[in-house]
Amino acid sequence: MPQTQLAHPGQPVMATSLENFFPGYFALVMATGIVSIGMFLWKYAWLAGIFLGLNVFFYLLLWIILILRIVKYPLVVWNDLHHSARGVTFLTLVAGNNVLGSQIAIITGRMDIALVLWIAGFILWALILYTFFLVNILKEPKPALQQSISGAWLLIVVATESVAVLGAIIANSSSYHWLIAFISLCSYMTGGMFYFVLIGLILYRWLFFSMKAETLTPPYWINMGAVAIITLAGSRLVAYARVHEELKEWAGFIQSFTMFFWAFASWWIPLLFLMFAYRHFIARVPLKYDPQYWSMVFPLGMYGVCTYTYAGITGFTFIKPISALFVILALLTWVIVLIGLFIDLASARKR
Repeated sequence: MPQTQLAHPGQPVMATSLENFFPGYFALVMATGIVSIGMFLWKYAWLAGIFLGLNVFFYLLLWIILILRIVKYPLVVWNDLHHSARGVTFLTLVAGNNVLGSQIAIITGRMDIALVLWIAGFILWALILYTFFLVNILKEPKPALQQSISGAWLLIVVATESVAVLGAIIANSSSYHWLIAFISLCSYMTGGMFYFVLIGLILYRWLFFSMKAETLTPPYWINMGAVAIITLAGSRLVAYARVHEELKEWAGFIQSFTMFFWAFASWWIPLLFLMFAYRHFIARVPLKYDPQYWSMVFPLGMYGVCTYTYAGITGFTFIKPISALFVILALLTWVIVLIGLFIDLASARKR
């Protein structure tokens, strides 16, 4: 899964690919996991199981690549981490870890494995997020807003909410369910606060700075995906609260708040499709493989899954067909991007 960059004279292609490997490639795990969960919810358990097996393979492979890259190119990895645009993509590791945990918990029922992944995800979230904030607060000179801010910054929200989602799923299976639920609720609220701040900066960049078609990259789909995962986290927390009599008021508050996020996620969809059409069919930006396209698959699948789950806790069954439509769209997009990955690999090998 290398990026297509040519090697320097006398340098192997694989060495160059490892050095320049895209740090946000765990979005592949995020995309595969959410598509699998969506298919499981719609009773395609056998297909969801195949995707689970694939996702375990992707997850382990990407960890091996990351470790090799840290060992062989520690300075390059460090430079990526404190880069204002690339550094935030390391949070795909957190979200990918927690989406895989949710996938395992929902499809196999192995809450013990999911708990281990949740603990690992929470530790990774704290390490990566605080490191990213600290180095970007202290570094000088700082880049201009339009050079650094993008939809990828909303991975801060996605990673934070992924802690809440997995925590809400596993809470009832643990003797420490109160602690897990409390951390999940704090993550839900923190992720929502991050969204309010970051989406304001992104809209400011869109509305008051020049936006060329080339800059409307796939991570902007996270504008919608981030609100969708907040909706899913809220829905899962409501489901948890309803089995605890003393938390009924908590459930009512979160359900009302979650409606706001689902509505905003729905608002984004027409605009994002129009922007995609403008970029590729009017401005003629070529459609070619880029690892960032996994950041388009994930929001489509997440909207399908969050809509299904939100419909379940509210009784709004009339919105469930929307869920089915987006799960299918996510699956089709996943297949197309995977084909693009194979073509990219073949082209890189020839070069």
